[in-house]
Amino acid sequence: MAAEILPGITDDNDFIDLLNSMIGKLLALEPPKQLWIIQIDNWFDHKWLRFSGNGAIASNIPIVGFEIVKSDFYQDKLTFPPFAPDRVLGQWSYVHWGDDYRECSLPMLPHPTERLHTFQNLHRRIQDVVSSGCFVWYSSNTLSNGRGSVMVYTIKSERTDCWFAAFTRHESWALGATKGISRTSVLKLMA
Repeated sequence: MAAEILPGITDDNDFIDLLNSMIGKLLALEPPKQLWIIQIDNWFDHKWLRFSGNGAIASNIPIVGFEIVKSDFYQDKLTFPPFAPDRVLGQWSYVHWGDDYRECSLPMLPHPTERLHTFQNLHRRIQDVVSSGCFVWYSSNTLSNGRGSVMVYTIKSERTDCWFAAFTRHESWALGATKGISRTSVLKLMA
């Protein structure tokens, strides 16, 4: 598999090795046509899973002077998580080629370089972009933070799966919290 993450100066080499192993096993299960690997500045938590954006909604609770309140939006159809452009450190795209993956520039980036309005984020559905793909987000600064996060969205025809896993470094990297996937399944990807 040519789709391999190289450690940067702020990345813990063992975390990157763990991540590469997980990606390799994910791709072996059901090879998607496209793979995206996205590096996010610093650690992120499970709240980003299926998160589509913030917006204002009418309040049904009478609050003096406030008829509209801020709310988080989670869509039925997966949208790209609205990370701020300055948090997206890198986006690498690969296409399935024989038994391998080759890096290839694809026409649309998962994360645009300019900030979008919430309305636009709410309508950036992943299935509108790809019918067979895997998107992997991972956190940077694992060397100094001692913690890392991984979020995966997979799309196969009409089926979508998404999950999040958090890791902490003690003597070695250990699985912490998971969301959208069982601990056993993540441990198998790590083995």
